[in-house]
Amino acid sequence: MVENISLKDVLIDMKKLDENKNPIPFTISVRSFDKKNKTGGKYTTYFNATLMQQGKKRSLTSLKEGKELKNPNHWENKTRNLKIPDLDRPQKINILSIIKYNGFNVVY
Repeated sequence: MVENISLKDVLIDMKKLDENKNPIPFTISVRSFDKKNKTGGKYTTYFNATLMQQGKKRSLTSLKEGKELKNPNHWENKTRNLKIPDLDRPQKINILSIIKYNGFNVVY
């Protein structure tokens, strides 16, 4: 029997860190969505994904150059950035498109 997990619990669990302050990897399945055509898309599963969390420290070069940190507005846009080991760039997902998390069905 497949169990359910709430979206709220998924978002809390994604932020968890281990004893060395490293993010804990998880498996997540999402369905893509094309806003322009308003159609559903591909069902994708990401293995060993981790949530990219904003660090509190800035690099010395960014401080020296006076670069401002970009605010991604994740709460307003309902998005999160995931670090996937197979990809060389972050993968942005919409939290409302999460289907499964670590084998549990996500309910809203």
